[in-house]
Amino acid sequence: MSEYTVVVTDHDFTDLSIERDGLAEIADVVELTSDVGTEAADAHETLARADAVINLRYDLDAAAIEALEDCRVISRYGIGVDNIDVEAASERGIPVTNVPDYCLEEVSVHALTLYLALSRGLKSYDADVADGGWDRDVATPIHRLSTRTVGVVGYGAIGRAVGKRAAALGADVVASDPFLTEADVADDPAELVDFEELLARSDFVTVHSPLTPDTRELFDAEAFERMNEGAYFVNVARGPIVDGEALAEALDAGKIAGAGLDVFPDEPPAADDPLRDHPKVLTTPHVAWYSEEANDQRRRTVTEIVRTVLEGGEPTNVVNE
Repeated sequence: MSEYTVVVTDHDFTDLSIERDGLAEIADVVELTSDVGTEAADAHETLARADAVINLRYDLDAAAIEALEDCRVISRYGIGVDNIDVEAASERGIPVTNVPDYCLEEVSVHALTLYLALSRGLKSYDADVADGGWDRDVATPIHRLSTRTVGVVGYGAIGRAVGKRAAALGADVVASDPFLTEADVADDPAELVDFEELLARSDFVTVHSPLTPDTRELFDAEAFERMNEGAYFVNVARGPIVDGEALAEALDAGKIAGAGLDVFPDEPPAADDPLRDHPKVLTTPHVAWYSEEANDQRRRTVTEIVRTVLEGGEPTNVVNE
């Protein structure tokens, strides 16, 4: 029996060998969703034993946090922590950590890939050729990237990676982020502007903001109406940042030329979600973050943070205010 217990609330790996190997000799690793029942009472009983919690999508709400009796750290496999009641954890003195840098390359490349595929008409051309066609005009007009302006909403680490890659491809870049000043982006290719100006100037808008009360449905009917006629829209951040019905209406009206979505408010999207099979929408199943290397990095980082804390050290990547 090891000295500590680490509870993994949920995961999407074939096994937990990285975590168990990394915590060998100091902790038993318990899987909440397979080693015990998933009813709240059962889950809370297991959480009460946790000296540390590793989390992916499981909802660690205030009640779950309250069940933690001796927990020293909650570490999430990812960047966003909107499924964790960080305030409740802070009140209990429990640090919450994330992995802010594990998928910068993957998400930024994925966002630009969606845009390039949309702006080059690949979905329409592929369908046309598959149906026996050979028609340039099914996806016109198409414009040079070097004549376009890319607008990055949320200019953190991923947003900056998008901006640098877009600039390298010849695009002008503007960015909007309420937490930054012009001095913060002095060495970046992006021009910092407010949200309204970004919408008005951009031919392609890509979202990289966290989900907060301020960003929930940030992109509503009014926001889409302010965008350039024929602009493209990509969301690889969080689904609830976008009002899906408003986006569908903007696409149907021709205001927005196309959208690339890696995330939805409900995942997977329901069969009657108007965006799921919309002809102007290119979708992927919340995989913008994914590569084998990124997956390995997030697991090792989380494991290292937990081990450090259990051995008496200070956690890194703490998100509590």
